[in-house]
Amino acid sequence: MKYNNINDLMIQIRHIMIDRDIRQSDISNNTGWSRQTVSNLLACRRDSINIDTLVRLCDAIDCDLYIDIQP
Repeated sequence: MKYNNINDLMIQIRHIMIDRDIRQSDISNNTGWSRQTVSNLLACRRDSINIDTLVRLCDAIDCDLYIDIQP
């Protein structure tokens, strides 16, 4: 799936959370981040997000992150 911006990616993550009944507090417990940090990430209240953060977030919801670079 192609994502045009971080908001599209967070929408997909929130859908996975709903499907798997994962709460923000679960992510907070799995990552050590505060609940506010998790909330800010999921609501795209950050200017940018790095790969390490995406990997930790995906690990917390038991998903794989694939990056594909095409010409």
